Amino acid sequence: MKYQREDIDKNKVKFTVTVDKETISKSHDKAIKSLGKDVKVPGFRKGHVPMEVLERAIDPARLAQAEINDAINESVIELIETEDLQLLDQPTVSVTKYVPNDALEFTAEIEVVPPVKLGDPTKLKVKKPEAKVDKEQIDDVIKRLQVNAAEKKSVDRAAKNGDEVIIDFTGFKDGEEFEGGKAKDYQLELGSGAFIPGFEDGIVGHKPGEKFDVNVTFPKEYGAKNLAGMKAVFKIELKKVNELTLPELNDDFAKSFSADLTTMDALYKDIENALMRQEEASAREKYYAELLDKLSEKSEVDVPQVLVDDQVPQMKQRFAQDLMYRGMDLKSYLEQMGKDEKQWEKEDLRPSAEKRIRNSLVLRQFIKDYGVEVSEADLDEYQNKIISRYNNPKMQENFKTPEARRQMREQLLIERANAKLAELNEGKK
Repeated sequence: MKYQREDIDKNKVKFTVTVDKETISKSHDKAIKSLGKDVKVPGFRKGHVPMEVLERAIDPARLAQAEINDAINESVIELIETEDLQLLDQPTVSVTKYVPNDALEFTAEIEVVPPVKLGDPTKLKVKKPEAKVDKEQIDDVIKRLQVNAAEKKSVDRAAKNGDEVIIDFTGFKDGEEFEGGKAKDYQLELGSGAFIPGFEDGIVGHKPGEKFDVNVTFPKEYGAKNLAGMKAVFKIELKKVNELTLPELNDDFAKSFSADLTTMDALYKDIENALMRQEEASAREKYYAELLDKLSEKSEVDVPQVLVDDQVPQMKQRFAQDLMYRGMDLKSYLEQMGKDEKQWEKEDLRPSAEKRIRNSLVLRQFIKDYGVEVSEADLDEYQNKIISRYNNPKMQENFKTPEARRQMREQLLIERANAKLAELNEGKK
């Protein structure tokens, strides 16, 4: 194949292509085989008709069109790979010359992702965060373990801090019930601080079977804007009070979780290590995100709006599904945020989609410019590592499919790109 490239503008390229005779010949034979599958020729069994006989039995116009289509498809695929193009839409193709089974010339106008001028990744000056675990975090985990292991005894007395209560509640603002403020048979440890200030204190002193109101004021920084700083009333039915007898924090308590944990010091250290792994993963993820954001800021990127237009409905659908899993709907969420759908899309979704696409284009350019690669051996090792985590043969098979392997290659490529970007930021070679 021979071709000439003409850059029409930053988003569109035109190629004038001359297809080689070998490709045309292969496409010609493929077209005959494809169209001849259902052709019946007297004197020959189906599937055993000689090519030259089969060719004469096929409508020449259909054969020519199939030959052209196949040759163009093969040529365009080769063109995209050779020029390393990222397409925004299907190419617009026009045939300029065709001689059956001999010659084919065509033009292809292709909308492409514009080139990214990458910023200098050695001058990002992003500080690497330090993962820390303090004593309070560890104590909180031990407290939760202690509460979960507590003996519960139903009591007929007024509830106090440290008790577990079972309640039904419904929240009202200005006399109207609001979304997300209702639950039945809810378990709550009084004094845990799980609810907004005033809610748990309002339950203290009440006995099982009582129905009462608790007046609260939502914090000004509360997530739902329609409730932030607002006064509300919760109608509560206290159904049960459980007195908790917490287990003693001793070596026996530690052993109840694992035979390897023979002392409280060992349990404390095990929790500290687990929290540190979580903090390190969180810090690393945050670090990589900040690096990419900073590199994106320093790069010249023209985000195609067609990509944003495609991304927004997908983001909207995923967000609505997440809300559904949490027992909410999009309409109620937008009411809480004080926005209509168009405003939400303009102020939240589109900027988020633009940033996501921008960062993706920058990362792709970084991978290309800095030669980040994943070999087949690397991918095999990564795949085997993931498969080894599962004992179920069916689960293991799920990670052996071509699609799973493609996703793993992508994940490993991104991990390596992030690591390389971090090295450059830190001055390593």
